[in-house]
Amino acid sequence: MRIIILSLTLLLCGVYVTRAYEDQTLEDDDFAEFEQFEADEETADADFSEDVVPVLKPKLPPVKEKFEDSSDVEDDIIIEDEDNEFEHFQDPEEFEGFQETTPKTSEQPKITISKVPIMVRPRWDAYWLEGILCCLLAAYALAYAIGRAKNASIATNFLKFHKPLLDDNFTLVGESGLDVVAVCDERGWRREAEHCFTMWCSGRQCCEGMLLTLKLIKRQDLVHTLLGLVRPTPDTLLIRVELGKDDSDPYVFCVGQKKFATRLGKEMQDLSMFCGEKRPGDKHGLPATLAVLSECAEATAALLDARVTAALEQYQRHVQYIHVSDRYCGPKQMEETVATKPPDTERVMLVSLALGPDGGGDEVRPLLLLVFYLLDKIKRLRLSKEALSKCEKRRQKAAEAWMRGAHAARAEQAALRREEKRKQEKEKMLTEDDPEKQRRWELKEQKRQQKRKAPKMKQLKVKAL
Repeated sequence: MRIIILSLTLLLCGVYVTRAYEDQTLEDDDFAEFEQFEADEETADADFSEDVVPVLKPKLPPVKEKFEDSSDVEDDIIIEDEDNEFEHFQDPEEFEGFQETTPKTSEQPKITISKVPIMVRPRWDAYWLEGILCCLLAAYALAYAIGRAKNASIATNFLKFHKPLLDDNFTLVGESGLDVVAVCDERGWRREAEHCFTMWCSGRQCCEGMLLTLKLIKRQDLVHTLLGLVRPTPDTLLIRVELGKDDSDPYVFCVGQKKFATRLGKEMQDLSMFCGEKRPGDKHGLPATLAVLSECAEATAALLDARVTAALEQYQRHVQYIHVSDRYCGPKQMEETVATKPPDTERVMLVSLALGPDGGGDEVRPLLLLVFYLLDKIKRLRLSKEALSKCEKRRQKAAEAWMRGAHAARAEQAALRREEKRKQEKEKMLTEDDPEKQRRWELKEQKRQQKRKAPKMKQLKVKAL
């Protein structure tokens, strides 16, 4: 009996201590009383389930009423999470005069998926632009191959027909090496482009060498070929003969078709300087389609003899121009460029021949013979003393005029440089902060202007008696 009473006493003390500890914990944790309430119910059920002698417990306040009283407080408690941190912005009671703009019933947009037909076969009509471009590229490549082969064939045929004549007049004909169009020999044309071929000949009297340039139509270019149908141009053979220093007297002469003579008279430096007047060809026994530009009438009469006149009359369609000069320096210099020394001049004879549709046939051989005849004629031609002195005076006057023009151009450029320097100095003085420097510069500028406007006086020295 005593053991039972001692056990009950210890049990009551333990319950009292546990209750005191739980009350202290509930004060720190607001939700701990819910846990304590559940724990008390479980303990009570366990105690009454066993047939144990009831134990007196202290009277506790009704827990249910306590929770019923705290329900009113729970209505005002809002637990904030991270997701609804900004929910108060959507509460219409937070703002005065707030009106709901969001419709109460939000309908989901209806998505309509259209049925796209599946393309089983490709539509070739959608690639018409690509087809046109492919056709143009194929046509350009085909024209390039055919035109290149055609030009090479013309150069080869020209060399086959006329190389024996060149071999009879020159020791060395043609070049050897890579990119050379030859017939049955290792020497031939040198290909400068797909439409341009050159050949150098040397080893003949009356000249230092002769350069043949075969300029054909750009048959490898489809665009140029189409333009040639509207405005046809012939194949041309340019002959440039380098004359020796003592092979000819000083004179300038040119004969050619009117359009070429007019263009050369305006563009070439020597023709515009020494041959100011263009005379029609009928005054010299030539066809009316030709014109003559000459510095010396004596040299013109000596060059245009009966044989040359007959050849020019017979092949006037193929002769574009024949230009002989001892002061050849090419086209006129641009006015913007100022040369510090006279241009280099050469003694040359330039001949331009228009070839036939076959690229140089029977008409080329007599014209080449005419060139060789003119070379011998120029070598033997000597002017009279009077004509020679007139030609020398013209050259001396031309040199003096060139010197004056060069001096005037250099003086003009120097004046422009000085003016630019004064302009920069003036801008510098305007940005200067020192007024004393500005005043001294203005005085200096005024003195310079007065000195420039003052009349120039010559001082004469008189000897004393």
